[in-house]
Amino acid sequence: MLPNKLMWVKILEEKLQTVLKEYICEVERLCNILVKSINDSENICLRNKYDFFEYRSKCKKMEFEVGKIRYRFHGIGCTVFNEEKYIDWDFGYRSRWCGIDPWKVAITLQNNDSEHVKYYDANLIKTACEQFVKKGVMFKIYDRYHFELTENETFKPEFPLEYDTLIIEYFNLKCSIPRNKVIDRFIRKSTRVYNQIDKCEDNYILKFLLDEKEIYRIPYNDISYPENAVKIMSDEIINNFLKTMVMDM
Repeated sequence: MLPNKLMWVKILEEKLQTVLKEYICEVERLCNILVKSINDSENICLRNKYDFFEYRSKCKKMEFEVGKIRYRFHGIGCTVFNEEKYIDWDFGYRSRWCGIDPWKVAITLQNNDSEHVKYYDANLIKTACEQFVKKGVMFKIYDRYHFELTENETFKPEFPLEYDTLIIEYFNLKCSIPRNKVIDRFIRKSTRVYNQIDKCEDNYILKFLLDEKEIYRIPYNDISYPENAVKIMSDEIINNFLKTMVMDM
């Protein structure tokens, strides 16, 4: 049995993880509402955070309104509010809509009169997040915290030992890449994959071929794989592919 104090700390940490994950899910929900509204009203196709950021850089709008929900952008984040809701956040790493800034989480809890306010202030949240980083529960990028994928949320992919071609498909884009050391390095680093990746709408599809026959396929995005694998696939392979597409156009 843990001493009472340690037991209480453990309960608070577990509860805080739940609070933070609910906060992230709510931000993602609100961002998806905004993107859908823009797509419907302007007849365009924003698919992800990257598309939305590019859209914002062109239209220069700092405020949006969807129904009774108001979005007010600031710096690296956004505040959403109406008569019933208030949530403030910083945008996350890569495709993540939300990163955890302890002060913005605390302000959100306070403004919504959350039952959790009595347990968590900004300094306590920051201290807990630092502990989560040490335990491998979270990682820290640009002073914002993000949850790591846990083993029970992932599966081990069965990449083929023998293949000669990788096909990458993304909506109407497609490229074919002969087997090379970079792809092999990606495979070695892809030790675990998020087991709900099929439910993500914004996926690349990786198809492995041998003698022109598909022998394995798997979805890919830059959240559902280990970061070492993402650095190879997103920053090297896909980035080069997209640059080539732009040059060809």
